[in-house]
Amino acid sequence: MESTIILPEFISGIPTAKNQSKERRSLIAKYYENLWKRLQREGHNNRIYNDYLGVDVFIIQNESDKKTINAASRNWQSTYAVKHLYNVVKNAFCKENTVVFFTPKNGTQTDNKYKNIAVLYYDFINTDIPYLNFKVKLTIGIRSNNKHVQYCVNKIEINEKKSTVPSNSN
Repeated sequence: MESTIILPEFISGIPTAKNQSKERRSLIAKYYENLWKRLQREGHNNRIYNDYLGVDVFIIQNESDKKTINAASRNWQSTYAVKHLYNVVKNAFCKENTVVFFTPKNGTQTDNKYKNIAVLYYDFINTDIPYLNFKVKLTIGIRSNNKHVQYCVNKIEINEKKSTVPSNSN
């Protein structure tokens, strides 16, 4: 029997209700502003080193936040990921047996002059609180000068733990 997890109204100051995307948009903008201030204060010049790719990933105002605000405001987990964006960018990795680099999609990705896109993942793990266990996707745009720019971060759905039912095809 599956138990239903009842979420609190707020998690780490983030509203969890589906209809709270406007409030989450505001929080995401605030999280980016705080991150830019932190990076400047610490002398990082708006960049975070990604251990997996071995490159600096730039967090650029009106570029990194633009796509993320739209995508991450849809659910509280994505907003939570933005709140922890420093750790996400620093520690994101490639899932086993997956491709890291992709051709940019027409639209914003090509408008931003990305020649390549890198897709990495980050796992939020909390042994005490089940709803704080989820995976996010970090999308990084790569320009022709090899500058890596954080483009988007959002929660992804994982369907790995579904039980399989034997088929009746004999």
